[in-house]
Amino acid sequence: MRRANPSARAAPSRSQNKPMDTELRRAWVEIVTADDYERHMAAIGQAQAAAELTRHIVEAAALPDGARIAIAGAGTGQMLDYLDPALLRPYRLTCADLNPAFLGRLKQRLARAGLQAAVMEDDIERSKLDRAPDLLVATLLLEHIDWRRGVEAIARLEPGICAIVLQENPPGMASAVTPGRPVPPSLAKAMENAHPTLVPRGELEAAFVRYGYLCRDTQTQEVADGKRLVALLFSRTPLRTGNR
Repeated sequence: MRRANPSARAAPSRSQNKPMDTELRRAWVEIVTADDYERHMAAIGQAQAAAELTRHIVEAAALPDGARIAIAGAGTGQMLDYLDPALLRPYRLTCADLNPAFLGRLKQRLARAGLQAAVMEDDIERSKLDRAPDLLVATLLLEHIDWRRGVEAIARLEPGICAIVLQENPPGMASAVTPGRPVPPSLAKAMENAHPTLVPRGELEAAFVRYGYLCRDTQTQEVADGKRLVALLFSRTPLRTGNR
């Protein structure tokens, strides 16, 4: 596969300073509650699948002790309920999310798990995360923003490895939320004006190629309603372990 022109990676983004969509921001900061979000994610098996995919991501990345891991869109840290925290202890963690209430719950989970992490409020499209983390993980984040701008923002951070977890639907199901499946009240309210949008996997891979990142590893987990979560690991050089 042809590598991207280095000048394309260096070019300033025309969307870099655009604000996040107003309705999306309001949905995730003012409307969706932590309790409703966690109830829904556990009920459809996505919290559990996210934990298993995170385990795979960290193991496939094969980072040395002390490496920096940034988790963008960390939310409430619900995956820690299903993940052995020993997996993350060797690393320097930064967890970021747009919602300060979610971050409060995340801090509690980190403390219970005995994990040290920098926790920060952050909009990935205009991120203040430190540049060049060894691994950046974004799980079910791009579905809730302009995903192309999200890829640009991630590329500007220049992670050594970038792991994106996407949702893929069964044939014939176009909406991110299963038609007819009940959702908790605050999620239903948020989706009146802010709709999650599935990210086309092929287009995502092509977008990352523009910045010199190739997909080096994939892993899937089945979830409710015939859907699955897919982890894609992107890097500019081959991973130490794991092949696509």
